[in-house]
Amino acid sequence: MKMKNAKTVLAAALMAVTVMASSVTAGASSAVSSGTPGESSAPSEEQASQVQSFAEKNSVSADATVTVGGVKVKTAVEGVYAASSVQGCAIKADLSSVKAALGLKSNQKPVVIIYDTDVQKSNKAMASVNAAVEALGGKLVSTLNIDLGAKENGKWVTLKDGTVAMTVGLPKDADPNKEYVVVCVQPGGVTTILENMSQEPGTIVFEVRAGLGTYAIVAR
Repeated sequence: MKMKNAKTVLAAALMAVTVMASSVTAGASSAVSSGTPGESSAPSEEQASQVQSFAEKNSVSADATVTVGGVKVKTAVEGVYAASSVQGCAIKADLSSVKAALGLKSNQKPVVIIYDTDVQKSNKAMASVNAAVEALGGKLVSTLNIDLGAKENGKWVTLKDGTVAMTVGLPKDADPNKEYVVVCVQPGGVTTILENMSQEPGTIVFEVRAGLGTYAIVAR
């Protein structure tokens, strides 16, 4: 029952994230949203059911083993890990370090929602991404929407401060001879270039900021 309740919270949070993303960063997964970017209409029963199923299918518990870049690792943060354009995602820092970095209270648990996005689903955010990619002289590899939040007493808590390092497996066809950076677009269109902190081939490590953002992996 506890796990079912946890997945219900994640489904509700995922629905809220996609609605918010469509109006703030214009990001929404086709699996969970069919509205027009910029509109934030209430979801239908069918959409709600799709989101519930999507969240349950892609739910990962805290300290679960996931595969990133072909290597099995532990991820400290529970959530919906639904990005298929990359070879896995994980937050490898220990849970206590993550909670401290995000300034969480003792009764709060960090949660992350990750899913693919593109220009059809996130046209406003992707306009900022494409401008940054052009300025960098790079090539867009993959784009993710990530919401880093928390749960408290069975409810979603939106976070505004703090960052945690996320490890992401580059797509199989990524050029190993290229340098990789991440373009982060936050609500309001604030755009930041994040450096790759990984020394491991086939993976990229970057700081994910509290709250909702669009993160584009760029080769250059």
